[in-house]
Amino acid sequence: MNYASESATGLSPIGLVIRLYENIVSDLGRAVLAVRDGDIEKRTAQLQHALLLIAHLQSALDMENGGDPACLLDKFYSIARARMVEAQIRQSGKILEEVSRDFLSLRDAWAQIESQQAVTADPPATESTSDSHASWVA
Repeated sequence: MNYASESATGLSPIGLVIRLYENIVSDLGRAVLAVRDGDIEKRTAQLQHALLLIAHLQSALDMENGGDPACLLDKFYSIARARMVEAQIRQSGKILEEVSRDFLSLRDAWAQIESQQAVTADPPATESTSDSHASWVA
C-alpha cells in the first residue's frame, strides 16, 4: 500500500487503518476460496500478505503512550496471526472466516470512532472545541 497516495485521497490516519483492515479481510476471503479450491500456492500468498499487513499494524502501535488500547490491539494482532498460522497448517477455511469476522468487527469500531471524530472536529460555533479529541481516546 502506498501511504502517500492514500493520504492524497483524503483518508485520515484512522481511515488508513480501516483500509488495511479491509485489505486483510479481502486477503482472508481469497485464502478461504483457495482452501476450498485446494490451491496451496494462492492460499499461502494471501495469508502471507495478510500477515504482513497485520505485522505492519502491530509494529505501528505506540506501546509507551497507547495505554490499554495499544496493549489490547497488540494481543488481538498476535492472536489473529497465530490463528492464521493454525488455519494454514490445518487448511481450515472456518478459522480464516472467524478471523475475518473479528477484523470486520474491529473495522466497524474504527469506522465509528472516525465518524465520531468527524462530528467533533466540526462542532457548532457555540460549543467549545477543547475536548474534540478526548471522546475517542478515553
